[in-house]
Formats: sequence, structure tokens, C-alpha cells
Amino acid sequence: MKTRIVALLLLALIAPAFAGAEDDAESYFNKGLEHLVRQGYMGDTSAAQRYLSAALEKDPKHVEALWLLLVTRMPSKNAPLVERASALAALGPAFAQLFKLCKETKQQALLHYYTARYADHYHTFERAQSEIDKALALEPQSTRFLLTKGKLLVDQGSWIKDDKLIEAGVQTIKKSQEWSITRPNRLVSPSHYDFEIALGLSHLSAPRWKEVVTHYRRSIELNETPKSTAFAWNNVSRAYRELGQCDKAKEAAENALKEMKFGAAQNNKRYAEFCIDMQREGFTTSGQRTN
Repeated sequence: MKTRIVALLLLALIAPAFAGAEDDAESYFNKGLEHLVRQGYMGDTSAAQRYLSAALEKDPKHVEALWLLLVTRMPSKNAPLVERASALAALGPAFAQLFKLCKETKQQALLHYYTARYADHYHTFERAQSEIDKALALEPQSTRFLLTKGKLLVDQGSWIKDDKLIEAGVQTIKKSQEWSITRPNRLVSPSHYDFEIALGLSHLSAPRWKEVVTHYRRSIELNETPKSTAFAWNNVSRAYRELGQCDKAKEAAENALKEMKFGAAQNNKRYAEFCIDMQREGFTTSGQRTN
């Protein structure tokens, strides 16, 4: 009974489910997942939320539907920790219900996985690593879990400025990418691996910008979502500027803006134009004259 109450509470907070529809829970879940993947889990996820809400109406114990619904409500990891903590606290009862559902349905590996993701948002990295290791112990062939372990290592290394952790995370993500060739996971887009590898490499104290460009561009080739493509092009622009390739930096920023208008890409275009002007005046990207 409590399960249904919490699920219905989530539905009321987010959006009304489809009334009188004939699809079953799994059909609604698949449609919601399709919308999320198409959106790159970013931007307007209202359509996905409605489908996931409908899935929970049909089956209040559909843990993956509840998880993805919570994912759409979770704060951005780019937001300050204080803001994230407040937003996560508001979702606390729903997360408690999710964890309870995992236990009731005996999905222990998912329980550890969800807990790891939840802990990561609070920057409690030791707990997050412990939980994802438990998930992998139960399902050692899970591409999804291994990818998450790599991302957690990158997150922790970036937070405490530890290159060894970042490198370990990048290598783990690469391993999960290799696994995905024979063991793809429908909840993970093929382009996501290269995006995360590039992001990790860019967080090193001495980023390997050529590799960053290579992986972001590979991500773009595989990507079919405008928003994810825009963010990748925007990050490529910065990498090209760091390499002193200002013309390519400007082109990349313009490509980002073709996909989506947003402030970071506009700023990167201006930085690239300034970089081009500096080079024309005989300065390097460090601001020193070349002659």
C-alpha cells in the first residue's frame, strides 16, 4: 500500500499519467526510456516523465521506471553541493521507497547501484565506491555497473585533484566500452562512453587535449541527440583552444550553437574569436609574442 501511495505522490508532483491507455507497464517504460535517450537525459524530459508515470500506474513495483523518474528530478551535478543536497533531501522519501522496492523484489544488485549513484550526488565517494563494488560482485558482467564505477572514480579524482584516480576511472570506462560491443545495455547510449572518457581526460591536471578531441568527436559521430551533440561540440571548442587551434575552436563552438543556443557555447565562440585575433597580432595562446 505504501508503495502505491509514494508512486502516486510522485505522479501528482510530476505529471498526470495517460488515462484509459491500453499499453502495459513495460511498453510505457520503453517509451519513456526512448524519450530520455533521445533527449540525452537533459532538457525537457516531460514526455519521458509522463510515460514513466504511466508505467508506475500500471505496475507500482517497476523499480527501473521509478529510478528513471527520479533521475529526471535529480539536481545537476554542476550545481553547488548545498543546492544538490537540498534537492536530494526533498526526494528522500521517494528514494527510500525505491530502496525498499529493490529489497521486496529481491533486486539486490540494483539496490547497490542506485545507492552508489545517490551517494555520488552527495560526494560521499567511499560509500559510492563500496556500493558499486557490491553491485559488480553480484553482476560482474554488467557493462552499466562497470561504467558507473569508472565515472565514480573520475568524479572522486576530479573532486580531490587526484590524477591517479581519474586515470583509473578513464581506463575503467574504456573497459566498459569494450564490454558494450558484445554486451550492450539499452540504458546506455553508445556515444556515452567516449563522452565520459573525454570528460575524464579533460579533468587531469595536465589534460591530454588531443585525446580529448578524439573522444569527443567520436562521441559526436555516434550521437543522435541534439543536446548531447551540442555539449560535446562546445567541449571540443575549449579543447581546440587549449591546443592553440583557434579556427577549429570557433568552428566547433558554431557547430554547438547550430544544435542548441546556450551561453557556454556563445562564450566559447567569443573566446575562440579573441584567440584568433591574438594569433593574428603575433601572440601565442599564452599571451606571449611569437617574434
